[in-house]
Amino acid sequence: MKNVSHKLTEFFHAHLPLIRHMELEVEHYDGDTLVLCAPLGPNINDKLTAFGGSLYNVAVMTCWGMAYLKTQEHGIECNQVVTKANISYMSPVRGALRAVCKAPPEAEIEAFIAKFKQRGKAKIDLSAKITCGGKLAVDFAGQYAILSE
Repeated sequence: MKNVSHKLTEFFHAHLPLIRHMELEVEHYDGDTLVLCAPLGPNINDKLTAFGGSLYNVAVMTCWGMAYLKTQEHGIECNQVVTKANISYMSPVRGALRAVCKAPPEAEIEAFIAKFKQRGKAKIDLSAKITCGGKLAVDFAGQYAILSE
C-alpha cells in the first residue's frame, strides 16, 4: 500500500499548491483507512483554532484521496471530482488537523469500479471525521465522481 499512498502524495504536491501550503500529508493508509494530517500552524485562525476552510479542505481531500487510491489500486487513470459535499462543525480543533476516511465495503468499491469500466463514469459516497480531544469535531460526507480522461 505504501507505493500507492506515495502516488497520492506526489499528486498532491505536483497539482495542488494549497496542499503544500497547508503542509497536508498522508499519515497512514492500509487499504481500508486513509488518514491525512496537517499542523495547526499554517491552518490557524484568529481564535487560535483550526480555520474552517482548512478543516473542510482536509476532510474533502481525505475522501478524495481514498477514491484516488482505490482507482490506482485497480489500475484506473481517470479524472476525479467532488460532486456534493456536506460538513458539520461540532467543536473547535485546537491542534493538528487529522482526518480519517474509512473505505466502503469491498462490494461497494467493486461496483464503483465495474460501473466505471462499463460506462466511463461512476460515483461513490465517502465520509471523513476529524476529532479533537477525543470527541468528534468535524463530520464530512461527500460524493465523488470518476470520469474517463
